[in-house]
Amino acid sequence: MEKFQKCPLYTQSIAAYIKEESLLLFFKKSGRVYGLEKEQAALFLQIDELLQKHKEGSISTFFPQIPAKYIESLIDLRFGRHESDGIEEYEPPLGVGEFREDEKERVCYDTGRILFYVAFENPGLKEKIDQIFAHLSAKRGGRKKVNVDFSLKDSKWQILFNATPVADAVPQDTLPLILQENMIIVHYQSDPYLMAIHAGAAAIGSKTVIFPGSSGSGKSTLAAALAAGGHYIFSDEIALVDYEGEISSIPFCMNIKEGSWEVLQKTIPDLAQKESYLRFDGQRVKFAPPLNLSQKKSPVNMIIFPKYRAGSDLSLKRLSACETLKRIKEAGYQLGSELSQQSFEKILSNVLEAPAYLLEYGSLEEAKRKVERLIRG
Repeated sequence: MEKFQKCPLYTQSIAAYIKEESLLLFFKKSGRVYGLEKEQAALFLQIDELLQKHKEGSISTFFPQIPAKYIESLIDLRFGRHESDGIEEYEPPLGVGEFREDEKERVCYDTGRILFYVAFENPGLKEKIDQIFAHLSAKRGGRKKVNVDFSLKDSKWQILFNATPVADAVPQDTLPLILQENMIIVHYQSDPYLMAIHAGAAAIGSKTVIFPGSSGSGKSTLAAALAAGGHYIFSDEIALVDYEGEISSIPFCMNIKEGSWEVLQKTIPDLAQKESYLRFDGQRVKFAPPLNLSQKKSPVNMIIFPKYRAGSDLSLKRLSACETLKRIKEAGYQLGSELSQQSFEKILSNVLEAPAYLLEYGSLEEAKRKVERLIRG
């Protein structure tokens, strides 16, 4: 790794890496990664060395100017007894059973990885679902096959993939959202991946930017606006990073929440006429087919954490590697496999090496122009 150097300290429990003025600490024993700034990290490493020869209770006596409780918290962190902002969220594969041919009439939706063969219980359900997945009817080269079935009980739906339940007691108004969510999981889990980050992702020219953020941050709206402006989009919800550090497309509909309908209706055709569906958090969502979907992979060149605040001025702040790590955790992510030294090094070199910024905005058009200028240099 060009910009990362392994620190001299290396034990069975910890490997430390340094970049500029920040240390990122990898806990081999607990399977977590923590971000500590330079002074904190230096103290942590001193404590780690002292613990090789001294008992826990005596460590604070070596640092009389530092509160004992703070030393104790770092010792707890050292032994994995302390909850902190670490990369630890491994997602087990979604069990979908074994595909078997049957005689049911089915509609095929091809994501490029998965062939979803959907059997509809009635014409009304087919009309509701097909309008969301119709753009996947063209052949994309899917390999794995999954039968999708629905079972109605007490006015609630059960969703089955290859006869295996993946969702129960789903209201009809929420069914399309839950179905797409599970289809997305099966799609990205079908091939090995490093991280699936809760982020929009778009290509501006030859460079790719990801927009991690929690619900309401404006990441999906910003990604959709860039796509509507002629740039390529990978996804408005998930940035899927492989072990080579490249982003690949997730070809499902963009989820446009009701707070963004008005601002995007001029750039997304027929958005005002589209049906809305109820999300788990009470918000209503409309589906829009992905505009300008990228057909090739691309490395992560920049990370921008958007924060929409109505009426606020545009502001941009450069983030350290530690701040970036913390904000990725806050946005949400999944690891493709359990954390190892190899996968952590890949996260460092493929994700955290990219320059990262916090972008606060009140005008979508201003934010779009700022992102364009920033990534073009």
